[in-house]
Amino acid sequence: MLNMKTPGAVLLLLWSGLVVVAAESGGLQDEATGADPAYPQQNSLSEVHAVLREMAALIAEQRVEFRLTKAQIETQIEELKKENGASVVNLSAAEARLSASERTVEEQRAQLKELKDSNTDMNNKLKQLQSISEDSKVAFSASFSVSANKHIGPFNTETALVFNHVFINIGSAYHPNTGVFTAPVRGVYQFRYHIFAGGAHGAGANLQRNGQHVVAAYNHKAPHDINTSQGVSLLLEVGDTVGLRLGQGAWVSAYTGHYTTFSGQLLFLM
Repeated sequence: MLNMKTPGAVLLLLWSGLVVVAAESGGLQDEATGADPAYPQQNSLSEVHAVLREMAALIAEQRVEFRLTKAQIETQIEELKKENGASVVNLSAAEARLSASERTVEEQRAQLKELKDSNTDMNNKLKQLQSISEDSKVAFSASFSVSANKHIGPFNTETALVFNHVFINIGSAYHPNTGVFTAPVRGVYQFRYHIFAGGAHGAGANLQRNGQHVVAAYNHKAPHDINTSQGVSLLLEVGDTVGLRLGQGAWVSAYTGHYTTFSGQLLFLM
């Protein structure tokens, strides 16, 4: 790129060169023709001035073009700077949006994990509730299975009563082969039993928990049929047992009409 001082230096060099050329040209003409050297020198100087004027005009034109080009370049540079600045801003904004999106994704992942954990916890609780709901359905009622009217007893010692005719046994906690109820869950249970018999002997039975006496129902012999009943509510732990035992010297009917019964049910969990 030309310096701003270059056109003047060029003109000076051209001027010096043309003067030398003109002088040499004039001297050569003088030596060849023997003519007066004044006229050719004036003519050569006029031509030099004309050439210099043309060159000055050309240089001025080039200077203007140079200035315009420089201005255009500076303008383009400024525009590029602005575009670059805008690009930087856009890039920063894009990076910020990307970071925000990444944070959002992480937050959503965390929320999804929480939802999954919560769902798993809810499913577990639902299963527990379903299990509790199933466990809370406990009830039974039974009598004697007979084909003819008869009595059981009397015996010289207490004897376990086995009610092997089952009306209902929800939860399968009552065992008809042994006549014993086993608590499946911790809770409050209600038990009732009704004894019917002929009057020739006394009739009665004791309710026991884990082999220990709890309550009894008894009626003395009479000239007619006799009956008695009893009921009790107990807090039982898992595995506790409840059953009836026929009293010593007593009897109970085992009629086909199922007059003697033993029943129990879970009232609520504890």
